[in-house]
Amino acid sequence: MLKILKVPVEPLTPSGFAPFGQVIATFDEAKPEVVIGALVEHAYAVRAAVKDPASDQLDLSEGRLRAHFAFHDDAGQSFYPSRHCPTVFFVAPVQPMIEPEDLRAFYSDGSTGICMNVKVWHTMPVCLRGEEVYLTARGNQNYHDHSVDVHFDQDRGLALLPDMSCFPNWQE
Repeated sequence: MLKILKVPVEPLTPSGFAPFGQVIATFDEAKPEVVIGALVEHAYAVRAAVKDPASDQLDLSEGRLRAHFAFHDDAGQSFYPSRHCPTVFFVAPVQPMIEPEDLRAFYSDGSTGICMNVKVWHTMPVCLRGEEVYLTARGNQNYHDHSVDVHFDQDRGLALLPDMSCFPNWQE
C-alpha cells in the first residue's frame, strides 16, 4: 500500500509558473528550448478514471496519483490539453534530484497548457475529468541518455496526489 502525499494545488498563472517556464494558450504559442537535437511532437491519452484500482502499479495514463518524475537535458517539454479537460501539472525546480516536498501542482481549467524550461522536473499531466489527449513537444534524443528520473512508488512506497481543497468550487 502506497503512502499518499497531498500536494496543494495552486492556479496556473503566468507569474506563478514563471520559475518553471511559460503558460500557453495554444499548443503552437511557444516551443520548448532545444539544447541538442530537435523537437518531436506526440499526443498522449490520459484518463481521470483508473482501470484497476486494486493494482499496486501506478499508470501515468490514468488516475490522479503520480510517482514517476523526470527532467530532460536535451530540451524542455510542453503539454497542452487538446480537449480542454481540467488538468493538474506537477513540476519541481531545476536541481540534480528532488524530494517529494519540492513538487508544486498547478491547476488549469483546460484552456491553458505549459511549456517548461530545460531540466524542470515533471510528470504526465493529471486529467481531472474524462479523458484528455495532451499534445506534447520535447527533445528527440534518447530518453535514457538525456533524462534523470525518480520513482517514489518503487523507491519509497510513496505517491503524490493533487489536493484540490484550495478550489472550493471544484466538484469531483
